[in-house]
Amino acid sequence: MEHNYGNLIKVERMRRGIKQSVLARGICSVSYLSKIENNQTSASEEVLELIFERLDIEVPLYFDFSEQVEKVKTEIREILKEAVLTRKDIGRQKEVEKYLTNPVVKQSKDLYITLMMTLARFGMMPDGDSKYLTEIGWIEDQLDVDNRVRFTVMSSLKMFHKNERDGSLKLLEELNEALSKSNIPDWEMADIRYIMGGLYYKFTDFLQAIEHVRFALSYFQEHFYVERIVECHLIIGLSYKRRKRYTDALNYYEKAIKIVSATDLKNYYGMLYNNMGDIYSLLGEKEKALKYFIESFEYKVEINSKLFSVLSLIEVYSDHDDREGVIVWLEKGGQLIEETEGLEVFTRHFDIYKHYYREYNQEKLIESLKKAVQYFESYDEYLYTNKYALWLARELRKNGKYKLSTEYYEKAITIMSIWD
Repeated sequence: MEHNYGNLIKVERMRRGIKQSVLARGICSVSYLSKIENNQTSASEEVLELIFERLDIEVPLYFDFSEQVEKVKTEIREILKEAVLTRKDIGRQKEVEKYLTNPVVKQSKDLYITLMMTLARFGMMPDGDSKYLTEIGWIEDQLDVDNRVRFTVMSSLKMFHKNERDGSLKLLEELNEALSKSNIPDWEMADIRYIMGGLYYKFTDFLQAIEHVRFALSYFQEHFYVERIVECHLIIGLSYKRRKRYTDALNYYEKAIKIVSATDLKNYYGMLYNNMGDIYSLLGEKEKALKYFIESFEYKVEINSKLFSVLSLIEVYSDHDDREGVIVWLEKGGQLIEETEGLEVFTRHFDIYKHYYREYNQEKLIESLKKAVQYFESYDEYLYTNKYALWLARELRKNGKYKLSTEYYEKAITIMSIWD
């Protein structure tokens, strides 16, 4: 069994914000401590005792727990597997954190890294603590091939959420090469490919999104993880929609609805109906689109989610120049926005329709469109950047501002070329 003392010392020291010179003082040289932390030397038990005492942590130096390593490792991995595959992850990170004080974990390098990786994966979930991914970065040079893959996919996801899109995409491309060299178990590979597919969708690489998510879907279907199956159908459907293959998109949405209707996953109806409404809107079938959007609105609970349905309804009525319908749903959207904070994205949308339909004011409309283009462009939201840039170009042209109008037409053309 390879001991973990170097990693444990480095992570604990950095967690506490202690410099190497402070920790080493009176015990050993800084260069020697550095070698210990990087597992380049095996320190004497006396030195280790003094370092652990200064860090105020208890480590079993005089007991051999090697026989328990695999048992504890299996326990930790099984908790993660169940949480990932069933989506029942609430509170599971805290359950795994209890292993941080386990003497077997402190002693074994392999087990310690397994635990840190598991905690980092939980940190990617809605109620998780992302600090563990940062801490793994401190000992990145100690990772084997499989753990480097895990670290890379989580790092890519984290960078995406921080809007560091170039860095995220670069890591994603590295993963495509690294996956074939890894021995990651099938269940985890399915999860990784699902994450990669979701990221590729966000990067508008819809073919890659479909390929990766189909891989994940195959595993989830074979083992009947219904919630994950529904998620895969959604992403594949969205990817086909963005590729303008509407029949294929509807096919995947309908598959998802069949699963939802046969289970207790009713919370997916709102999202599915909203996406089906989008398809029928794109096909010009107003009544079907309105039917699905209204059903979507009724099923949804969270205000943020309901507002997406409101926006979709406003867009359908606007596409058919139904002023009354737009105003009715603008009022409902306004009421929902008043009930919560942090909804600038919907304010950007609704202000445009308000100044066009409620009381046409070209000056305010142009200003709202400019703010919307700037806002959505900053988040790489190509769909709405393109839509509002074109709208703004038309309004500017009507106002005689031909040069500025041309600039926004060119912006829209650039976006469409990226999209294609």
